Amino acid sequence: METKRLRFFVLLAEELHFGRAARRAGVAQSVLSVQIKRLEDEVGAELFVRTRRDVRLSEIGQRFVFEARALLDRLEQARRVANTLKSGKNEVLRVAMTTVAMLGKAPQVIGRYRDTHPQIEVEIRELGTVDQESALADREIDLGFLHPPLDRAEIDVLPLPPSRFLALRRRRALEASASERWADALGNPIIFYGRRRAPRLYDAFISSAHELGITPEIAAEARSFLSAVGAASAGVGSALVPEEMRVCVPSNVEIVDLTDCPLRLQNGVAYRTDHGSQTLASMIDFIGRAIKGAKFGSGEASPGGR
Repeated sequence: METKRLRFFVLLAEELHFGRAARRAGVAQSVLSVQIKRLEDEVGAELFVRTRRDVRLSEIGQRFVFEARALLDRLEQARRVANTLKSGKNEVLRVAMTTVAMLGKAPQVIGRYRDTHPQIEVEIRELGTVDQESALADREIDLGFLHPPLDRAEIDVLPLPPSRFLALRRRRALEASASERWADALGNPIIFYGRRRAPRLYDAFISSAHELGITPEIAAEARSFLSAVGAASAGVGSALVPEEMRVCVPSNVEIVDLTDCPLRLQNGVAYRTDHGSQTLASMIDFIGRAIKGAKFGSGEASPGGR
């Protein structure tokens, strides 16, 4: 299967218009049509449903596009690794980070590692915890800053200090609230995360509320910390987010420090126990020393989520 055809397929899946996709690809529309037809012949199924009015992905096409993008991404990554090694670097380490990790101390620590190891190229990408766990299992990344616990025996986790939670809500006065007790915060409609997405965090939240005799009103279920920030800005309710999200708060949202909030988001650095790389071992050791040097902050471990 030619990568050229996969690229044409992804372009057409994005545009759902042969003319626009052909212009983006820099080929004639007839060439694009032929290549798509040959790809469908190779796959053995129609990837698009074509009518006089529109073009749309078939059910098989909707699934195939994710695999095609993943394959093209892997090929691009291989090309970058080859170019990096050609430029004189000794090795490439592939590091993934969650959104919270990206906004915290992790990039700074990796930056200090790069400064002291100029012969090592570090490739950083943003991935959620679940995707990182799969990528580590498939050896697509070497190291992941994520939110444990994990479910795979072949992956070890170096614990990092957990993140405190803040409350965010649409500003109602010129002065932002400095702090608020957890019980008072639970008196507001809450923007939180579904149990399927973050079971441990959800259970810890509900349990802490029930211990105070409060049944929280969940005004909206957020799919991510960023979407919770957006919902708070829209006035949907009070969003509970990790402290790292401070930098993403819009101007119409006030930040409320929760003085006795029992929730913590667990953080950690994950890697395969059988990685066999001295370079990766040196990075893990570097991060461990950064933790001891208090360069990741401090906090107590308690229930977290994904």
